[in-house]
Amino acid sequence: MNFRLSLLTAAFFTLLLSSCNFFEKTKEEEKQEREKVITRVDITIDTSNSFNSLFIDTSEVRSILEANQLSDTLTNRLTSFYNSRNYQYAWFSKEGLPEHTVSFWNLLKNYLNYSKDSTVYNKWLTDKMETLIRLEKIRPKNDSLYQNLEILLTRYFYTYADHSFSADPDFSIKSLEWYIPKKKLTLEAMLDSVLTSHGQYADEFAPQNPQYLKLKDQLSKYKQIKDAGGWPTVNSKVEIMKKGYADAAVKVLKKRLKAEGFLLGEDSTFTNEYDSELADAVNELKRTYGYKPDGTAGKTFLRDVNISVEERIQQILINMERMRWLPGTTKDSGRSIMVNIPEFKLHVYEYGQPAWDMDVVVGKEGNNTTVFTGRLSNIVFSPYWNVPTSIVKNEMNGAPSAAYLARNHMEVIKGRVRQKPGPWNSLGLVKFLFPNSYNIYFHDSPAKSLFNRDKRSYSHGCIRLKEPAKLAEYILNDTARYSAKKVDSLMHTYKEKYVRVKKPIPVLITYFTSWVNDSSVLNFREDIYGHDAIIAKKMFLNSVGTSYSRQKAIKDSIQKVKDLAKLKEQKKKDSIARKNEAIELKRRQDSIAAARKKKTSGI
Repeated sequence: MNFRLSLLTAAFFTLLLSSCNFFEKTKEEEKQEREKVITRVDITIDTSNSFNSLFIDTSEVRSILEANQLSDTLTNRLTSFYNSRNYQYAWFSKEGLPEHTVSFWNLLKNYLNYSKDSTVYNKWLTDKMETLIRLEKIRPKNDSLYQNLEILLTRYFYTYADHSFSADPDFSIKSLEWYIPKKKLTLEAMLDSVLTSHGQYADEFAPQNPQYLKLKDQLSKYKQIKDAGGWPTVNSKVEIMKKGYADAAVKVLKKRLKAEGFLLGEDSTFTNEYDSELADAVNELKRTYGYKPDGTAGKTFLRDVNISVEERIQQILINMERMRWLPGTTKDSGRSIMVNIPEFKLHVYEYGQPAWDMDVVVGKEGNNTTVFTGRLSNIVFSPYWNVPTSIVKNEMNGAPSAAYLARNHMEVIKGRVRQKPGPWNSLGLVKFLFPNSYNIYFHDSPAKSLFNRDKRSYSHGCIRLKEPAKLAEYILNDTARYSAKKVDSLMHTYKEKYVRVKKPIPVLITYFTSWVNDSSVLNFREDIYGHDAIIAKKMFLNSVGTSYSRQKAIKDSIQKVKDLAKLKEQKKKDSIARKNEAIELKRRQDSIAAARKKKTSGI
């Protein structure tokens, strides 16, 4: 009896296990069957609500697909992709290169560097994209060049996904149809879509990187704040509020901090005095905004404090979109470097875990530091600075004098101006190279005082390091010949020396204005280059604007007033000049007439 029971039990578990395998296969088969179904054209998308105002004709897509002789699977994928967008461009817009296009291109190059997988490489595409990315401004047209670039980018988007996510059983190739925004929504509709995980933000379409999910978790908190009425605006009568100061604005600041969870207590208990408890709460908020925690509330800090909860929600949603393009883990040495431009920080990671960080200075507006990926392969000690021709033209009047060159330790070699190695050098005592299309690198700086500022966008585009010797020692610590003493010596030889890095280190330059840090704290930073402002207009039907766009409007208004005053002054000068010319002309005419009269009377 027991033997028969054992047989039945064994048979039951065998059947159960085989059933599990059956269902697993069915799940995979369902995924494959689902992919074979061509997505219908989304006719709800039109020029009034599309993410992109540039559309490609369906016949052009078919023609390019046929000309490239793609497999049936890839043809179906690309057809579905453009059907889901109602044939609006994914990678180009009338305004230029969208941010996600540059992000994907860097992601693709990053993957190629690691994998050496030639199936994701196309020379024609690479040459054209590298040229376009280097240009300051482009105005894409709906012509054969951009049509072919568009389709090729989408092709390699799918090829990259096939290779990069092949080991992920939960990844669905259909999710790629949702990776690039295609339809504007209201802020409220998008927030609801994310929190309820439907539509574009359904779990099956969401990237599985931790940062995306952490930001998503923060949205519920800010929706609750929004539904409760948001937070009050703090208007201070003084430049800086600090401990001991008493005013009604202090009480408003306490209510503002309470609304976001940085201060506890009932409103009825809040006083007008700036006390130690408020100073501590201000410091906590300052850390999340990237300010030094000195316990004070100045005008610049209050400008960030007064950003509405709606704008903060919009900021989180924008950065969630950016998170889609973070590169995954790689089989490298385990060391990697990330710079987040709005944070003004360089982070060093070892096998995905934070090791240490340092402050940096990034490019000022107009000389933006660019988002890209690369591999740090060389360190240059006591470097020359080859002055860019744009700087020679705009800041040295095109041809600096011999006295200027001597005063700044410069020389002209083969028609190019360069600065000699030494403590006066604009690159400092060392630079770090990671080949890229933008000629951007890390370097030391003689202008150390800039690192004391909270907001550090002052360079011409390269990234200045607060502790360059520390980074050089860290990178070369696996090479016995380059001890800390040796590194210091090379930085002070005044003779340029290149050192190849034994194991090149991945470098990722990012632009996140909102993220969750390693201590699970949500951070916000200023949109220093206006990238959020551009995306907000493209993502939302009712974008609330950004602090950048408001500040730019103020700057533009001030500049307009200055330009009008300058024009008025110039007109005044021109008028006076014309009057003087008329007076001088009249004087000459009178003089000539008098001379003629005298000559006539003499005859």
